[in-house]
Amino acid sequence: MAYEEIEIVSLGNSGEGIGILYSGKKIFVDSPVIPGEVCKVEIQQEKSKFVRGKCIELITSSPARVIPFGIEIPGANMAHMSYELQLRYKQDKVRDCLIRLGGVEPSVLDRVMHDIVPSDKECNYRNHMQYSIRDGRFCLKAQGSDRNVVVEGSPLEYEMFKTIRNVIEEVFSGYPTRLFDGVVLRGSERSGEALIEFVTYSEMPSEVIIRDAGSYLEAADLQAGLPDIKVAGITLRISNTATERRTRGGKRVVLYGNDYYTEILCGKEFKVKSGAFFQVNVPQAEKLYDLARPDNYAGTLWDLYCGTGTVGLSLACKGHRVIGVDISPEAIASAKDNASRFGIDAEFICRPASKITALLIRISHDDAVVVDPPRAGLDFSLVRSLIEQKPACISYISCDPSTLARDLKMLSDGRYVIERVTPVDMFPQTSHVETVVVLSK
Repeated sequence: MAYEEIEIVSLGNSGEGIGILYSGKKIFVDSPVIPGEVCKVEIQQEKSKFVRGKCIELITSSPARVIPFGIEIPGANMAHMSYELQLRYKQDKVRDCLIRLGGVEPSVLDRVMHDIVPSDKECNYRNHMQYSIRDGRFCLKAQGSDRNVVVEGSPLEYEMFKTIRNVIEEVFSGYPTRLFDGVVLRGSERSGEALIEFVTYSEMPSEVIIRDAGSYLEAADLQAGLPDIKVAGITLRISNTATERRTRGGKRVVLYGNDYYTEILCGKEFKVKSGAFFQVNVPQAEKLYDLARPDNYAGTLWDLYCGTGTVGLSLACKGHRVIGVDISPEAIASAKDNASRFGIDAEFICRPASKITALLIRISHDDAVVVDPPRAGLDFSLVRSLIEQKPACISYISCDPSTLARDLKMLSDGRYVIERVTPVDMFPQTSHVETVVVLSK
């Protein structure tokens, strides 16, 4: 086994450490390390242009380190460094991607890019957690692998989730079962409601699984163990194919209460169904949406990749129509219900982004468009349609700076200009960063 003593000089796109070997090759260190630290690295993979390794010993520690080396915190790959350094890393990552991949001139970014918006809460901000169940214990995946790590306490999850986890683990301990492979917890600190979804990969007939799960939870009397938490509902998701497991889809049934919980965002009460996308850091989402508010449009607000409709329904000007599109049936059902309760003139359509070209012909030059795509970014046909239809302005909410840079390059070539760029820290203790870009013709 080969070892090298490496100084970490920078961090990569996923927060991995980067150093330079004596040969001049870059080495990517898949461990919680910080620029300026010197570490003993085990060489694990060597390619023609780079090397991958793992830090096995920290020789020199950075003053920005807040958690000792060797402590593993699943899902929080930057919890070992100070929050100030996390923010600086994310700001620099967005800037680097826009220059290097998007072709944006540094002088332009100097004019339009704002400082990153920090999170009010550095910990315990996530209203949505997905756990696997192994031997009756809640687990999260170790960084960069499929290895399960038992959750003792997470710096990301809502405090109420720890209470729910402990109660469910007590139930599993008293009534052992292999029926469940995972648990999804969702909830709101503002409404006090929680939604619990049990997940099974069992290939037994659905009616048998539903019967057994219902009988199990009825016997366990889970709600009795949570007197201080408003359990809005308990659902079961049957994901018995590889695709359903990967996409977190499958058959959903209600075992108790409702298939949704209530969240309060931008002064409105949203119903969030099990399986529907919703921003995980609510106070930060309000800042994010405010930054994405379209300027100077007189027509319809188009909310593409709309999820439960939160962006469009929160930002639509009084009297303006909203049209939202999303691939998730659960999200569209929530969006329609929310629009009806708010009394907003809205149309929500369940369709993948790659198949809405004909729909986008309806966009007029007076309309505004808000897009909030997944990490893969915008579908190429959608970008082409936006360039052809020329809405008055486009607000792009991105969760991946590299695909944002790619899409902005195409939109800029199509005669849109960047008005402002603002990174927002939605996910403290992780390497992920959201960015809001507002463009005009």
